[in-house]
Amino acid sequence: MARNVERWFARSQRPLPWRGGYDPYHVWVAEVMAQQTRMEVVVPYFERFIARFPTVAALARAGDDDVTAAWSGLGYYRRARMLRDGARAVVARGSMPRSVDELATIPGIGRYTAGAIASIAFDDAAPIVDGNVARVLARLYADDGDPWARAEELVHAAKSPRDLNQGLMELGALLCKPRNPLCDACPLRDDCIAFATNRVADFPRPRKKPATRQLRIALYLVTDRRGRVLMRREAGPLMNAMFHLPHGNTSLLNGAPLAVSPKERLGAFRHTVTNRRIQFEVFAATAKKTPHYDWIDPASDFPHPSYVRKALRLAGIARETPLFARP
Repeated sequence: MARNVERWFARSQRPLPWRGGYDPYHVWVAEVMAQQTRMEVVVPYFERFIARFPTVAALARAGDDDVTAAWSGLGYYRRARMLRDGARAVVARGSMPRSVDELATIPGIGRYTAGAIASIAFDDAAPIVDGNVARVLARLYADDGDPWARAEELVHAAKSPRDLNQGLMELGALLCKPRNPLCDACPLRDDCIAFATNRVADFPRPRKKPATRQLRIALYLVTDRRGRVLMRREAGPLMNAMFHLPHGNTSLLNGAPLAVSPKERLGAFRHTVTNRRIQFEVFAATAKKTPHYDWIDPASDFPHPSYVRKALRLAGIARETPLFARP
């Protein structure tokens, strides 16, 4: 099975930028970005992030605003700050560790990321289990229990742990998809118990998801004569230390009192944050008092969640291709 995956990966792998030389720093950044984010979104962010922070040392020198600005739009912003903190630990150590145990001592590197760096960057026999790998293994064995043990067995049977682990992830992303899997093209079809017993759709077994919350939030765009936009740096568990627009509902964001007078409704858009489904309505507005708020140039590089960029684009006051925002 391991050889079949490796051969398939050699033929079918996507040309991702970190696969050119498997630099450990590049692999680390890519794997952190790819957590809970689609690969087609990751690639342009990765390229811009590496252009801005080309080495571990460059990232280690970055301040909070620099690194969160570079991450703006990717979501889960704690990942960016933990990546920077990990870079500082690597610089203090003198080099990137190689073994899983040593990698796990770096802030922000857990079991999966340690295995990914060890196997993909150094070609060491370390297992990894992400959502794609877990799905492939669950169907392969018609059992979604203990995927780490099965991943470890396969990686130790591999000629190239690098190709095996990436191949399993590629299989899950390209063929063994959650819905409508392309079983006829799968190199593991003859070994797949779920396929042989016509139970592919049964695995992995669904997990109970948290209840979805529906929210409606009014956003206020207050601008000055120079075209700057009024924003406030927020503190909170989801989007800490980022700039947010004044809003009319504080159930999601920690707003500060602001005397806002809406003038014109500019439009609306939908946005998702974890289990929250938000309907944002955007209004052009004026404000009488601005304590704790800042005037931000919308074309500048500032740390912000992606909903802010959506609102600015809706209002026609954001540049078409911001330096660090989702295309």
